[in-house]
Amino acid sequence: MQTFNKNKILITLFFCFLFLIGLFTYDDFGIGIDEDNSRINGFVSLKYIYDIFNVNFLAQIDGIKLENIINYGEQGNGVVFDLPLAFIENFFNINDFRDQFLLRHLSAYIIFFTSLIYFYKLIINKNNSQILAITGVLFLFFTPRIFAQSFFNPKDIGFMSLCIINAYYGIKYLEKKDFKSAIIFSMFSGISVGFRILGLFIPLIIIFIAWIDKLRDYRNIKKNSSLIALIFSLPFFIVLFWPYLWGDPLDNFVNAFKILSNHYRPINNLFMGQYVSALYVPWYYILVWIAVTTPILYLFLFTIGLFFILKRIFKRLLKIKADTYDDLWRGKSEKIDIIYLLIIILPILTVIIFHSSLYTGWRHLYFIYPFIILLSIQGIYLLNLFFLKNIKIIFSVIYIFIITIVFWMYKNHPYQYVYFNYFAGKKFNENFDMDYWGLSNYNALDYLIKNNEGFINIAIIGNGDIAQSRMFLDKIDRKKIIITDNYIKADFLIDNFNRWDGVKKVKKNSLIEKNFYIYYEITVDNIPITRIYRKNIK
Repeated sequence: MQTFNKNKILITLFFCFLFLIGLFTYDDFGIGIDEDNSRINGFVSLKYIYDIFNVNFLAQIDGIKLENIINYGEQGNGVVFDLPLAFIENFFNINDFRDQFLLRHLSAYIIFFTSLIYFYKLIINKNNSQILAITGVLFLFFTPRIFAQSFFNPKDIGFMSLCIINAYYGIKYLEKKDFKSAIIFSMFSGISVGFRILGLFIPLIIIFIAWIDKLRDYRNIKKNSSLIALIFSLPFFIVLFWPYLWGDPLDNFVNAFKILSNHYRPINNLFMGQYVSALYVPWYYILVWIAVTTPILYLFLFTIGLFFILKRIFKRLLKIKADTYDDLWRGKSEKIDIIYLLIIILPILTVIIFHSSLYTGWRHLYFIYPFIILLSIQGIYLLNLFFLKNIKIIFSVIYIFIITIVFWMYKNHPYQYVYFNYFAGKKFNENFDMDYWGLSNYNALDYLIKNNEGFINIAIIGNGDIAQSRMFLDKIDRKKIIITDNYIKADFLIDNFNRWDGVKKVKKNSLIEKNFYIYYEITVDNIPITRIYRKNIK
């Protein structure tokens, strides 16, 4: 009993430590070009709800009239994150731009942190090992891109977090097969779909596995009734947590799916040294991005876990008897392996088969990443079985690698979102997009404010919303920044190296070379991700 309490205290302290890391760093990151769209998305739905109850609290935001929800073009995304924050912002009169988005950053991190607890519980449930569970949490938390984006990218990391929670309740449902677990899983599935329509993957996979269970144990009426409850309650919760569907659930859901399917922006990705249209990315686009942005040890362990799971499944399929499902898996652990595998493979295949429009890395499929880590943990588990005598050495190597990742993240804070591993090459800037959100524009402005007096005239080279970055500064500092489109009038040029139009350099010709010099660079692994030019003083 004492050992149990001691372990519980240590685990609590472990999670408290992770939470404090986020609490002390959430205001270090800049603001991405997509964040304001997500915020408005929440206010459009909030206005819709207010109108239903004849509450005239909200007609416009930031001086701009809000669109009708039916006409709003972003309905391919749900509002589970954006709607509550819009209400909080409106109810508490949070009017300052920086405060509004710091609230969003902190809230996004809290959701991510909560999912880490469920991630720990997923590993405990399957492997019953605290060391494996802690290792898995550390893998997820200390994935540089995931950590950084957990603050400013709630669309993808927030959705990923909900998928972790939903997977936990899905597996619990498969274990219990009772009415209560079916409703809880259905509710979290509805929340996930209300966050992003791709949340349908996990409930559909769980329903498929439950159906096979039903075929294997068709006489169990209790299990059959819980599956029926799940199937019928799922549409209810999807509609409940997605206000856009309230007026016409079926047609609006189909419309949202069409919006998502046809979502295209005229963006060119820098991919493997060439500019490729987001509409025509090669089939291996996602696989390459996963390979160059995931820490190599995690990939190595994932490969081990994947190999043995696929090997086992292949052998079982060769030996399986006709009209029976009894040997697809043996026991809970093997069943969970198949669930994780399906959650990884099906979205990737869907993207490849339907030639989905993809841009700015592989963030649209981040929700499969925790399950890649879970297979990495399975890789450690298998190494433990085969090399039991050397397991201490194996864990020593693993934790030394984690320490190197932690050191890299500390050294490159707050630019962890530009992490590339060895496979990307030393000159990753020539092969892949870097700060495609333009977050470091804020850090560049902050540097200029701290190192210059008076008003500062700035122009931006390439893409990025420099005006938004200016608004993210403190109130007094915003007034010091003057933005111009005329390079000649600018005292400073900010180059974030984003060339979504496919132009490799925006006229870095005599205009810049003769009139400006490199004043400051923000670097990651000695590669500049943002550069400030200063006008020559004559």
